[in-house]
Amino acid sequence: MKKIKQIILSLSALFTVMSCNDLNQPPINIIQDRDVFSTESGILAFIVRLYEELPIEGFQFNKDGFREFGNYPTLGNVTGEYLLCMTDMLWDSPQGDWWKAWRYGPVRNVNYFISTFPEYANEYTEAQQNLWLGEAHFIRAYYYFSMVKRYGGIPIITEVQNFPEQSIEELKVPRNTEKEVYDFIAQELDEAIRLLPGESPQKGRVNKYVAYALKSRVMLYAGSIAQYGSVQLNGILGIPQAEAKTYYQSSYDAASALEGHYSLYRKYEDKAENYWRLFLDDESPETIFCEYYSYPEKNHSFDALHIPYQLRGSQGYSSRFCPTLELVEMYDDINGNPGTVKITDDSGNPIRYTQTMDIFENVEPRLRGSVILPGDLFKGESIEIQKGLYPTYSEATDPLISTNANDLYEGHRIIGRSGMGHQEMTSTGFLLRKYQNPDITTADVLIWRSNQSWIDIRYAEILLNKAEAAFQLGMIDEALTAINDVRDRAGAKLYTKDQLTIRAIQKERRMELAFENHTYWDLRRWRIADSEVNNTQFTALSPYYIFDENKFIFKKEKVGGRYTIDVKLNYAMIPTDEISKNDKLIQNPGY
Repeated sequence: MKKIKQIILSLSALFTVMSCNDLNQPPINIIQDRDVFSTESGILAFIVRLYEELPIEGFQFNKDGFREFGNYPTLGNVTGEYLLCMTDMLWDSPQGDWWKAWRYGPVRNVNYFISTFPEYANEYTEAQQNLWLGEAHFIRAYYYFSMVKRYGGIPIITEVQNFPEQSIEELKVPRNTEKEVYDFIAQELDEAIRLLPGESPQKGRVNKYVAYALKSRVMLYAGSIAQYGSVQLNGILGIPQAEAKTYYQSSYDAASALEGHYSLYRKYEDKAENYWRLFLDDESPETIFCEYYSYPEKNHSFDALHIPYQLRGSQGYSSRFCPTLELVEMYDDINGNPGTVKITDDSGNPIRYTQTMDIFENVEPRLRGSVILPGDLFKGESIEIQKGLYPTYSEATDPLISTNANDLYEGHRIIGRSGMGHQEMTSTGFLLRKYQNPDITTADVLIWRSNQSWIDIRYAEILLNKAEAAFQLGMIDEALTAINDVRDRAGAKLYTKDQLTIRAIQKERRMELAFENHTYWDLRRWRIADSEVNNTQFTALSPYYIFDENKFIFKKEKVGGRYTIDVKLNYAMIPTDEISKNDKLIQNPGY
């Protein structure tokens, strides 16, 4: 990051000292093409800007933008992956103008680079030319994918538009079909693959295998839309079903190209620790493409916002994302048994547990690597999650509750030090572990102090892309091998061939990629978002302490409001200001 900033500063200095004595020279306050494209530092500064505009759905992504401070509403908050703490609790169902990404400003910039750079290409080596143009084609594909997965067919614009050189009518471009856009993205990625080297020139920049990885994702989306969607507006929305297998094959082939170049992270013997460590290790062989952070140049606030309440920093934030019981129960145990949390015996009586973690005996290690369970360890402490206390248990008696973690009954806490009751504590009985850094000091648990990287593409996703595409192509053995590689690393029982179904593959993605902003898009492309989240109220697991028995019981309790994902949200709303400027744009149905 420091090197990049030096490049930009050097470029600024160049513009400052340019002479203006000759009236035939352009004014010094206007940057000319030669100023940028005739120097390596100028080109790198331009490339850096293109990377910075990538719509990566990372730590600061919410309904208002890609690099905004705040946490709500977020993708996982409406799919049942997690709810917010009570301070921020919102239960608005998603709207068509959330998470918008109409990216034609950045598209214009990359179009400008691709069209202008060839005029200066002879000043550089062939390797430099290929690298920079390959990066530009990858970035343009990324921009277009962020739009097509939201809006369906959009205008494909590859030339720089200029006014007043072009008339207003010439600048109005209609929407291409959804199929044409996916095919264009595939062509862009193929060009990137052809041009890019096998090794990235610098952390955070792409190589040909990153382009293969993105292609495996993009083509999987196209295959799903063809298989499960329907064609509307003369193809502006939807892809003919007959095209599904072609796209699945492209996804499978692209995923296969990464074999031998990346591998699943298996550094630690303890599989739970191994799983959460992979998200903090910048040298992981699983990481394919990252957004890197480095304090103080570029940072975020993930740790301060998600730390358990008992470990919070001086600013007082904590517990923003609270995983739901629905997500937790998705994970089978290590023996392959359903992950349903057992709170009552066969007679319906609450089961007594000595410790809150006892109810999670034999849970899959990947679950513990993703979620902080009540009583589990984090930063060397048992995370105390307790909603209330019964002096003596009776179904007819309400428990003692509190909003103060220090309130006591006969010397015993009424609620846990990390929940549940205070507004900044967990609302569901669970806390987020994935991406949290347990090695930072309490003094550093502050807003804008975190610097762990956001992994945008990792090899586990590629294996799951491959498994899904292979299954849809009837290649069951290949699908089983790919998905069981992921499950073995997770500490889960391996699937047999007769257990492998499309629902099992979909569930595996939701477990492995939880909290990584995949589930919302996956539910949409499978066309099940509206049925999965239909007037749904999600569930908390609430531990209660029985004082005279020195035991814990649990209750499953609904929390928050109800969510619905309307079927029209399979396609987002084209921004109304874009519709008003361009009467050739057709709005998506339902808006």
